[in-house]
Amino acid sequence: MLFESSQDLLYIVLSLCILWFTVFLCWLLYQAARVLKNANEIIENITHKLELIVDAIEYIKERVDKMSDKMGVLGGLAGKLADKFVFGKLSSKLEEKISERKTKKTRAKKK
Repeated sequence: MLFESSQDLLYIVLSLCILWFTVFLCWLLYQAARVLKNANEIIENITHKLELIVDAIEYIKERVDKMSDKMGVLGGLAGKLADKFVFGKLSSKLEEKISERKTKKTRAKKK
């Protein structure tokens, strides 16, 4: 006979249950490992994208700093040119007006 008692049948059923439970736990562990692997890949991808964004921001910052330095120099040159031409012309016009008034006053005194 295959089974001598009901206890033998119980042991066979219990061993099959333990086998299936072990297979289920192995499958569950495999799935958990896959989820963690995918999460790790996603985190690495996000980290890489953030590094690219930081590099781009630093590049833009450097370019803006260089342009602001150049604009400062250009602003200084524009100020000097404005001082030389515009204010120079204004001062020459004022000097002409002052000299005209002086000549008018001297003519008025002579009369």
